Amino acid sequence: MFAITLLQILAMMGIPLIVTTVSSPMNVTEHPSVPTLATSQTWRLELLADGNYQVCSLPEPKDGRDGDGVCFTFAKRGDFVDGYYGFPHSGAYVCVQGRAERNQVIGQGLALSWPGHPWPPITTSQYTWRLDQHLTLQNGYVIRSVREQFGRVNWIRFDEVKLDMDGFYQYQTLKMRSPAQLCDWQTPAEF
Repeated sequence: MFAITLLQILAMMGIPLIVTTVSSPMNVTEHPSVPTLATSQTWRLELLADGNYQVCSLPEPKDGRDGDGVCFTFAKRGDFVDGYYGFPHSGAYVCVQGRAERNQVIGQGLALSWPGHPWPPITTSQYTWRLDQHLTLQNGYVIRSVREQFGRVNWIRFDEVKLDMDGFYQYQTLKMRSPAQLCDWQTPAEF
């Protein structure tokens, strides 16, 4: 379900944890192989083979970091894409799922707002994510709200999302967490 624990919040902040996961319906694995494609100029989302991928706005770092710039880690099956978009080792991310169209994902989004990473006021009109210019969100609303010991946690659903990854670099290896660890699309319990 959508229960969040202190361990999940620490994981979102990039604090190392030993985590056991239950695989998602798409069987996204923690250390999958990545089909090989070169740089930002040669890959196209809609043409990628079924598999697990990581693409970022900056080239793959040579210093062991999980990614550079803003990244999208995802599984692709047919024209369906399921993953999360955000900055490595931060609580700033949005779960995104939808269909691949050129180098875009058109679909829906899910975000978590908590005291360590509050969201701005949610509106139904379209807006560009405040942390970059690649993600637009529309028709946002809270689908669940829970009072935890450290503050209120809200699950925010966006009915319309467009993620544009033109100019991104495909990484040769997946370094970020599996989407199954951060994104749970099941219908939440009532407030």
